[in-house]
Amino acid sequence: MSYIDFTEGGASEWKSVSEGVDKIVLRAQPGENRVLLRIAPGKAYPKHAHSVPDEVFVVDGIYVDPEVEGGKEFGAGSYLYYPAGTEHNATSPTGCTILVWNSNIPKG
Repeated sequence: MSYIDFTEGGASEWKSVSEGVDKIVLRAQPGENRVLLRIAPGKAYPKHAHSVPDEVFVVDGIYVDPEVEGGKEFGAGSYLYYPAGTEHNATSPTGCTILVWNSNIPKG
């Protein structure tokens, strides 16, 4: 039988990453990283890059990366793929929750 890993809603506590940015780690294994990030209105996750691709799915709210399309706003259901080495950051005028997956931690 296969082992099913799960996290129940409300079972995890949000942990502060920086002012106005919190996270819940859903999965952190060698080669796998799945994190929910919650960004408060007007706050930002610092600019960083990964040595592997980084993928973002907008769960709710409005997500903005000033480096993408001149700061285009992406709403719930939007998906962004950042190639390895791409510098990016995340902001939100309204607040947002995003699901981020990659296979390592930021390199800077």
